[in-house]
Amino acid sequence: MPMPDNKIQEIISEIDTKRAEPDLLTEAADDAASPYDEGSPERSKLLAVIRAVIPFKGDRPLELVRKSVFIVSVITAIVCLAVILGDMNTSRDYEKLSEEIQGQKEYYQLHGEIPLAPEIIEEIREEVPDIMDEYIATYNENNDTVGWITIPGTVIDYPVMQTTDNQYYLENNFKRQKSSYGAIFATFLEPFTPTSRPNNTILYGHNIFDGACFAAVAHYYSEGSINFYRKHPIVYFDTIYEKGAYKVFAAIYAHTSDTKEQDVYPYHLKTTFENKAEFYDFAQNILDRSCFYTDVDLEYGDEIITLSTCYYPLGNNFDSRVALFARRVREGESEEVNLDAAYRNPSPLYFDYYYRVMGGSWAGRNWDTGKVLGLDEYLFSQQAVLP
Repeated sequence: MPMPDNKIQEIISEIDTKRAEPDLLTEAADDAASPYDEGSPERSKLLAVIRAVIPFKGDRPLELVRKSVFIVSVITAIVCLAVILGDMNTSRDYEKLSEEIQGQKEYYQLHGEIPLAPEIIEEIREEVPDIMDEYIATYNENNDTVGWITIPGTVIDYPVMQTTDNQYYLENNFKRQKSSYGAIFATFLEPFTPTSRPNNTILYGHNIFDGACFAAVAHYYSEGSINFYRKHPIVYFDTIYEKGAYKVFAAIYAHTSDTKEQDVYPYHLKTTFENKAEFYDFAQNILDRSCFYTDVDLEYGDEIITLSTCYYPLGNNFDSRVALFARRVREGESEEVNLDAAYRNPSPLYFDYYYRVMGGSWAGRNWDTGKVLGLDEYLFSQQAVLP
């Protein structure tokens, strides 16, 4: 039966009414639209910021330069921040490692016990019969350990490593992990034994920005060094076989590469003194260059220790070092030092490049040669044989 026309009209009218009612879903979507829709104030601001920093076609040359400099600056800042954060992490890791290693030594000093299982202790004693108990735990962690260096009142309180070259521990720490801090190490040129050590023990360590490793060594040379010396006149260096105390007598600023200069004094190669002539030559070269003088005397047969670290006051492209020198306290001698007798050298001997950059010249020798016992007689004898 066909639907009446008036009924059809009612249905069509109802549909039209529904179509005219607001769509709640559509309205909700409109309400949630981004504030950055085209034509919005927020979108205009965002575009203005982008145009202010990003180069666009049609920008004037100066505008392109400004934007490029800004972008490079932002990238540089991000990279620098990443480096700083990385350095901070490395610094914390090194500090934690140092505390761990020092803790083993301190445990023995406090309790008189080695914090290892008895079978491990026995194994190490069989391998190294003359090792002191104090250093067995450290040796167990790294059998490249040959000693321990301490300067009271500074952060220098580290194990000393030695291997077959002078490169490995520049780049690896005590745990043999890659590290920009490296480890304190002795030159490979002369080994340590229970009955002997080098005439001149040479130790190396980085000069780290946060004061770690051998950064304190540079303070003996830098401005006010005479005051730093007076606070820290003694160096303690134990091998794993015996203890040793040393009196500081000199600190020098020198360079070690002759690629640009020919006036290198190779203190870093002087590990043995075959005779008095070699010892006196060494003593004169060090004391001529020292930035201060002390009441400590020297004698042929004395054991010397040298602490060397990088130092770049003339720029990172010029390879230079600060080296600290101390002689071992003799048998029966007191560790006491007359600090009031120390004084600053007004004219240390530097190298040619230093004088070209900084000006000035060496004023000549002005230290008491009588402090090197036998030197005056030696020099007189050498003059006597001259034609």
